[in-house]
Amino acid sequence: MNFRQLEYFLAVADAGQITAAARQLHMAQPPLSYQIKQLEAELGVTLLNRATSGVTLTPAGQLLQNYARQLMDLRERADSQVRSLGQGLAGVLSVGVVSSSMGAMPNVKLRTLTRHYPKIQIRLFEDNTYGLIDRLKQHLIDVAIVRTPFSAVGLASKELMTENMVAVVPRKYDHFPAATVQVTDLAEVPLIIYRRFERLFQTTFAEQGIHPFIACTCDDARTAVQWADARMGVAVVPQTVAEEISGATAAIRPIRYQPWRTTLKLVWPAEVTPSPLLQRFIDSY
Repeated sequence: MNFRQLEYFLAVADAGQITAAARQLHMAQPPLSYQIKQLEAELGVTLLNRATSGVTLTPAGQLLQNYARQLMDLRERADSQVRSLGQGLAGVLSVGVVSSSMGAMPNVKLRTLTRHYPKIQIRLFEDNTYGLIDRLKQHLIDVAIVRTPFSAVGLASKELMTENMVAVVPRKYDHFPAATVQVTDLAEVPLIIYRRFERLFQTTFAEQGIHPFIACTCDDARTAVQWADARMGVAVVPQTVAEEISGATAAIRPIRYQPWRTTLKLVWPAEVTPSPLLQRFIDSY
């Protein structure tokens, strides 16, 4: 028994006549009759009551009709879903994100992609940049949004956005001489810094010959902003994080210092040819 025989059988059962079914199938009547008889011989039962006026289903034929419709429907759905997966229209994508990627994900194009292809599922894994790079190397995730600076080989990448660092300044510390903060101004206030940039900041402070008081070091840029809003110090974080998280109790002051500019990048293993689904995701940025 094969799908073609089932298709022929359903056509005859629905038409009630072999001749009419043959016309619908665009084939001659003898080959169709032969296929039905072959199916009956294989199953060892009579499926059709044949008369000059047409055919009716035997009890065995009625049972097969139910199963045949289910099987044909299952085949159609399997064919559709497998093709969709192969074309990047469905499937599961594992995406790593850093906490400071809120300015890049989700974006308008990604929302459009998932609206057009609602069977695409995205599983998010949150970690710091190097944790996500390790996950990529172990093939635990498909792609990641990470933030410079970082050093890693074997990664393909796509630059998403570059932004300045800013100071999130509670009113009690908002005594800077200008709206734009200089690095040397930070020596006068307690700082809350995101551990991801601790080495970069300390190197800069040493080069500038200043020794700011680091009141708090944390693992999440959002936490740094929240502590600044609580008037625990001045947070130094990427601009998009400050704009998304900071409340009305603190001002956001740009820090115009080129070495502190940071870039969000989309990265994936260079040795892996992106699947159609992954390529659609990459193209959405």
